[in-house]
Amino acid sequence: MEFLASIFKQSIQLKWKTNAYSKKCWHLCLAQTKRLKQKIVRCDLCHNPSIDGGFLCSTCQHDCARFILPNSANNLLLWPAIDKVFHKRKFDQLLCYAPYTWPYDAWLKQFKYQARFELASLFSQLLLSCWLDYLKKTAGTNNHTNTCVISVPLHIKKWQTRGFNQAHLIANNFAQRSSLPYLNNLLSRNKKGDSQVGQSGAQRRKNLANAFVINEKIPKHFRHIIIVDDVITTGTTVNEISRLLKKQGVESVTVMTIALSLPTH
Repeated sequence: MEFLASIFKQSIQLKWKTNAYSKKCWHLCLAQTKRLKQKIVRCDLCHNPSIDGGFLCSTCQHDCARFILPNSANNLLLWPAIDKVFHKRKFDQLLCYAPYTWPYDAWLKQFKYQARFELASLFSQLLLSCWLDYLKKTAGTNNHTNTCVISVPLHIKKWQTRGFNQAHLIANNFAQRSSLPYLNNLLSRNKKGDSQVGQSGAQRRKNLANAFVINEKIPKHFRHIIIVDDVITTGTTVNEISRLLKKQGVESVTVMTIALSLPTH
């Protein structure tokens, strides 16, 4: 539905952007598209009518698990059990929307392996919720002008096989929603490595040693960088990236992911 709506908008925009009457028709068509979407789109989980044409109905949205830490600005590193897992970290804040449980685990697999690209919009909205909560609880300590967004890159071979980088799709959408600059070419991965699913922290660290490279000089005013990924487990990937960023003079690194999957060993 998202894809059809975008095609519809683009085709109308090409035809009707020359005069005032055309602009009026354009806005009318947008309104009709929105109303149509609200009528036919159903909740992705229970198939009841969703909220404003979104992915979830109000009941499912309320029932889905999420992390809420009212006294710690949603920074999971202030939770002792989480801090213990990432005790050798190079990043400073960890913002995750939910634990890696249903329905997030199913959505992330569908997004990654079945190319459900429409889920990028949902995931970016969840991250935006985390970010706005974080800003609200740290009022006066964060400056939008010194913050930018990057995503965890894929090796070119893996990108060619899969056809897309799921972290890039989420980060790009999040950056647009949050009005933050997105440096999509800042990092690249020059070491392919094996799949990290099921590997221990030591194995992951060995695979990721010297796996990333910074392609361009980081603008000096970007003192705070947000790294976006889909899931965090041992934190090895974002830790290696954070090390590189701080070596380049970045003062603070925030990791943002949809889900947290704690390692079992």
